[in-house]
Amino acid sequence: MRFSYISIFISALFLLLGIFPGRSQEVTDEQRIENNLKEESLKEGDFAAKIVGEIEHFGINLISNIDEKTHEPHLAIEAPMPDKSTPLEPLTYNRDQKWWWNLLKEGKLSMTDTTVIWPKFLKFCVDVYNWGDRTFNSYDPEYVVGTGKRWKVRLVSDNWLDTYALRVPPVGSNSPIRTTMSSDVYANIGAYIQYMAVSIGSSYDIEKLFKRHEPSHKKYEFGFICALFNAELYYHENRGGVNIRKFGDVNDGKLIKTYFPGVSMYTLGFDAYYFFNNKRYSQGAAYNFAKYQLKSQGSFMLGISLTNQKLSFDFSLLPQEVKDKYPETNFTNLYFHYNSYAILAGYGYNWVLAPKLLFNATIMPSLGFSHYYEDSLEGDKYLISMNIQGRLSLTYNLGNYYFGLFGKVNGHYYKQGKMSLFSSIENFSAYVGLRF
Repeated sequence: MRFSYISIFISALFLLLGIFPGRSQEVTDEQRIENNLKEESLKEGDFAAKIVGEIEHFGINLISNIDEKTHEPHLAIEAPMPDKSTPLEPLTYNRDQKWWWNLLKEGKLSMTDTTVIWPKFLKFCVDVYNWGDRTFNSYDPEYVVGTGKRWKVRLVSDNWLDTYALRVPPVGSNSPIRTTMSSDVYANIGAYIQYMAVSIGSSYDIEKLFKRHEPSHKKYEFGFICALFNAELYYHENRGGVNIRKFGDVNDGKLIKTYFPGVSMYTLGFDAYYFFNNKRYSQGAAYNFAKYQLKSQGSFMLGISLTNQKLSFDFSLLPQEVKDKYPETNFTNLYFHYNSYAILAGYGYNWVLAPKLLFNATIMPSLGFSHYYEDSLEGDKYLISMNIQGRLSLTYNLGNYYFGLFGKVNGHYYKQGKMSLFSSIENFSAYVGLRF
């Protein structure tokens, strides 16, 4: 019993003095953890203060706010306004990375990228192009959109002929003889590559494959089209004669095909016209594969048509078949040489037959005056000029591939007294190509 009292007394004394082994160990661990946390907090505070000092060294103030909802502190940065007198320097790029030729080889060249490094002349051309594209080539995206591709390649089969319908009064007669003539169909095949608005290519006259002599016909065409207007310059030449299809009562007025070498033709023309509905109608979608027409739409057109033409008919070279039918009849040789100035007006319509299929029909008559030269049949004289243009197209887009069929006619009408002449150039083309 005495031992128990002594043990209790010693334990109580240890408790009072705070040196009881178990309890003393627990208190010591808690204190150590608390001290470690305090030390880490002090270190973090010193690090944060150091960061704040570095930030404020650059003139940026940190403002401490308490969120009213979460009651948590937030830091807000108050940066000074830049000095307006000091210009901001643009981002710098590696010259090799932004050199136009390197970007072109990588397929990353964009005409609208202002960071591209160009030679001076090319830079001028690109600036002019971008200005023109913004000014002359914008559409309503609900009706017309771009293809998203810059390059195009295409194969072309181009076929054309010139035709003539005359009413020719024989010498000493008031009864004109009706005749129709047409050349052979001239066929060319070609290949072209195009980057945006610049195109280069070559075509081959199929006649060279079958005849050794130089072809007697030529055709050159140049065109520029944008959202606002279309301009075309063309030249056609035929020195190889034509085929008579009808000549008065020869073969009882039925169709014949007799070669007549006495016809030659030279035509140089320029047409330019404006599209009134230029935000929703795209002629380029129908004839140049440059856009997609999403919804059917049409537009009135107004412009000018300038033509220089030379036509010669030497009836002394008529085939014997015709001379036998009219043995005592003489025909006056005809020569037309004139400049025509006319106002061109018409309408074009794009009909979206399906999401990938587009049909276009365009008709444009023109009216003005013609100045005939002294060496022409009428001498130096001004006469009324009446012309007409028409074209059709059917275009199919299959992904980046495209296919097209085009038809075009350009006709000129002349009438003086009992004599009249309608001359025209008909053109038919087929295209197949790829955008990339």
